[in-house]
Amino acid sequence: MSTARIEIGPSGRAVAINLKRIRGVRGLSLRDLSRLVTETGRPLSVDALNKIENAAGGGGTGTRRVDADDLVALAVVLGVNPNALLLPPVADSTEVEVTAAGSFPAGKVWNWADGREPLKKSFDEDDLADFQMHARPKGRRRYYMPGERTEEELARKRAADLEIARRINAGDPTGEASSLEVMRKLDREAYPEGE
Repeated sequence: MSTARIEIGPSGRAVAINLKRIRGVRGLSLRDLSRLVTETGRPLSVDALNKIENAAGGGGTGTRRVDADDLVALAVVLGVNPNALLLPPVADSTEVEVTAAGSFPAGKVWNWADGREPLKKSFDEDDLADFQMHARPKGRRRYYMPGERTEEELARKRAADLEIARRINAGDPTGEASSLEVMRKLDREAYPEGE
């Protein structure tokens, strides 16, 4: 039984291009990189690294794929985050092909990879909240799942909101109250009805 090879897609090609670029910027030969990655306990031979970088050529078949563990080990050794290997080195309006998603501006792709917004042509506040609640850990997102925060955390949130309202509306009690009302609407769990 023969198995057909799946061509390396746009994300695999991006890894190949970025690996070669960052390796060059770091002044590392394939042999140097192989030694450093192998020292982490994730052996990658010079030949394997060469095959990974050759995936940038386009055809993609017959080259080595990068699995998640390879990607993380390479990022650690190169002193970057995994996104620096997966995504283009720009975050502007340049169109970027994303595996299984299509083409998007590079800035939008980085926002998605950073867990800031869903990878959709357009989205509303509910889409954003749902995405962030599942893409980012507590403490790293604007939204929280009901019941996720302790009473102490909710009290700290209210105190921080009050401090912000006072600072931006120095000496203006009406402005302070208005700012707090907006904050109440944005975080109903921190401000239960009647509080």
